[in-house]
Amino acid sequence: MVFYNGVASNGGSTNVSTRPDIVNVGAVFSFDSTVGKVAKVAIEAAIEDVNSDPAVLGGTKIRVQMQDSNYSGFLGIVEALRFMEKDTVAIIGPQNAVTAHTISHIANELQVPLLSFSVTDPTMSSLQFPFFVRTTQNDLHQMAAVAAIIDHYGWREVIALYVDDDYGEMGLLH
Repeated sequence: MVFYNGVASNGGSTNVSTRPDIVNVGAVFSFDSTVGKVAKVAIEAAIEDVNSDPAVLGGTKIRVQMQDSNYSGFLGIVEALRFMEKDTVAIIGPQNAVTAHTISHIANELQVPLLSFSVTDPTMSSLQFPFFVRTTQNDLHQMAAVAAIIDHYGWREVIALYVDDDYGEMGLLH
């Protein structure tokens, strides 16, 4: 049987694909933080804009379910797995690198994009986590700027202040 433009050689029509009425997107971040409060308002406004214009997605609506991770890797995992029960096509968040590392393993396994708007950890690479999509610059850009300032002034000694956790150490090492 030969197919051409959705019409079979026997004259019958084939339905190649149908557009879904609703697409589920998950969002996991810390609601009580300043960044989380702003993200919640921004995501809600963006979804309202997209869903109010039928020309944007051809009538398909986006449904976002937001969950509070409270900066917990464990809660991030639980919420990411809950999203998968609802045929989620992408996850927005989380805010911190520790939770992003944890959820990225799930996203890779389930082949669901994880879009992070605030994780700057340079170890979160697309080579290790092919479904992790960073929408902000990583810390290497800031560290390069700091190194350039040190070099410009010819400083021979510098004192670095950082948070003693995975996130702070990564910035210091790069």
